[in-house]
Amino acid sequence: MRSRLVRVCVFIAGTSVLLIPGLFAPGIYAQKAPLWYSVVEVKRVEKPNRQRTQPVSKTGRQKTTLLTLQWHLVKRVDDKNREEADPRQEFQTGDQLKVALTVNQSGYLYIVNQPQGKDGVLLFPDLRINKGQNYVLKNQEYVIPTYCPAYEDPKDCWYEMTPPAGTETLIVIFSRDKITTLPNAIDKPNSVVKRSVVDQLISTSEKKVNQVSGELTIPGKKAVRYATRVQNPNLQDNEELIATIEVRHSE
Repeated sequence: MRSRLVRVCVFIAGTSVLLIPGLFAPGIYAQKAPLWYSVVEVKRVEKPNRQRTQPVSKTGRQKTTLLTLQWHLVKRVDDKNREEADPRQEFQTGDQLKVALTVNQSGYLYIVNQPQGKDGVLLFPDLRINKGQNYVLKNQEYVIPTYCPAYEDPKDCWYEMTPPAGTETLIVIFSRDKITTLPNAIDKPNSVVKRSVVDQLISTSEKKVNQVSGELTIPGKKAVRYATRVQNPNLQDNEELIATIEVRHSE
């Protein structure tokens, strides 16, 4: 797949970039990360184009954890070796990358590679993960891409930096409920996602997002040297978390 890497959110935007777009400033490094398991009371908000999968109390309040996800990049060194990659660096043409992502509660995950001003391409759900379904489990790491049918070895699958140079953007959307305007299951790779659908989701979403980057640890898991953690801190609208991942690409 042709791609460049960009900044962090949870979508991709750009002309030839690998993206996970977002609504907050990228590259903020801090020592203290948002708490992974802290339980708070949030107000459940009715939104268009959603399918509730669990009942909500008559009060509309729910005790739960704030929507939080953590991601990092993995770079291919050679046929046998991989390494964690600092997302602040400029990657070179030919560099091969994966995105590893973990959420703090079960929910619905969408990742879109969306070139600026154009319709996007759905990167997750992935045909080789959960039979193409986008329901993800808390604390389980999902590595994307996992399977590329066009490759000589479909399981040896990576995003490769290709000309021209620039920034790649991924838009990542993590939702408590199914979003009916986005694919929740796929039977073929690289489904098209209309730009208008993504724009509408962003415009109706809570814009404030907490983000920290650096060496971070998910409880019970190994620390990741170059991790980024994002969280929706809004107690009055915690229905989804939209983040952006941007990757810079030089020749």
